[in-house]
Amino acid sequence: MLEVRDITRAYGKNKVLKGISFDAAPGDQIAIIGRNGSGKSTFLRILAGIDKPAGGTISFWGHRADKEKSVFRQFTGYLPQDNPLLDELNVQDNISLWSGKGGRPQEDLVREFYLDDILKKKVSQLSGGMKRRVAIACACVGNPPVLIMDEPTASLDIYYKKEIRTWMQKFRQGNGIIVVATHDELEMNDSTKVFSMENGVLTKRR
Repeated sequence: MLEVRDITRAYGKNKVLKGISFDAAPGDQIAIIGRNGSGKSTFLRILAGIDKPAGGTISFWGHRADKEKSVFRQFTGYLPQDNPLLDELNVQDNISLWSGKGGRPQEDLVREFYLDDILKKKVSQLSGGMKRRVAIACACVGNPPVLIMDEPTASLDIYYKKEIRTWMQKFRQGNGIIVVATHDELEMNDSTKVFSMENGVLTKRR
């Protein structure tokens, strides 16, 4: 269970997040929609433990992440909106950086994301869709139960959008939780709860 209560964040006098709260259970997909600059990415970075909130609490299965940062590493994987991979390194080295371990990635990760044929390829040689697949694999290192995804299929063609959406559905069927910022109508339809964010306020739409 993910429990978020009254998360706030401000940059100077500019209040970016104003008391964000929601719950998510295993199998849930939480979609957050809203205009660019509405605070979605800021909130996801807080939820992943990258940025700190000004106030509020975040709990994963009763563990207070806002009090102990290691809880974020234990329970979450994070996919940022921009490509997080290092283009000059190959796929295997990128995954090693994320995992903190050298050598070939875990076999289940290689198999799940069809990485066997591209492990030794430089990221700069991959298509946009393949880069996104590798980035999601990096986020899944350690099998986190909560995946935080910032516009995972933006700018991808229909084939890769469908591939990633199918994988997201499979992740949830294994009792995973996904929190996704999206503009994609199909991702919204796949979600169990949909919220809109406007001026730092989260409102439930469905």
